[in-house]
Amino acid sequence: MTMTLDLARAPRAGAYFLEYVDRGRYDGATIYRAGSLDGEAAPQLIQGGVLQGALASTGKVNLAEFDVQTLPEFETTSQSGLQHDFATVSLARDLLSTGDAIPEFVIYLRRGPQADENGATRPDHRGYPVIGQVVAGMDVVRAVTRLERNGATTIAFLKGQVLTEPVRIHRALRISCEAAESQVQHAAPATPH
Repeated sequence: MTMTLDLARAPRAGAYFLEYVDRGRYDGATIYRAGSLDGEAAPQLIQGGVLQGALASTGKVNLAEFDVQTLPEFETTSQSGLQHDFATVSLARDLLSTGDAIPEFVIYLRRGPQADENGATRPDHRGYPVIGQVVAGMDVVRAVTRLERNGATTIAFLKGQVLTEPVRIHRALRISCEAAESQVQHAAPATPH
């Protein structure tokens, strides 16, 4: 997958995501969720990052144990002008505790107005910070949504959305705009692995 980030309109959230990329934190992480925010059967999004191990936690999740610092202040969709549409990439939030943005990324397969500011989101109405969009590899995103979703979780709202076998992220890296354009032009259809 190739993503472009909108650092002009989402500088704090985009820099936060890139910090995890640059530290190699997504190398070996997983894409572990395919689900919907609106109750429709067809998945609306996939989610991945470094916190798959927290999904089956029986106690309160301590993000420090996962070497995760949260992002309390981020650009809302009203501030950035970015919305949750097809191929949008945004950050998840710590819905079980602080409400801060966390390094889990979410990719949308269709419009998700409930994820925008003033949507039906918890724990407040700030929504989720959009950081960019997928410009190549949405076939991989679609393939992930077709995987079995019987994975273990103790988080009630994620039941039936956790992949039975999460997809491993081999490597995440930052490349220049020119390199990304070249990659998009030469991209071949891929399958998740």
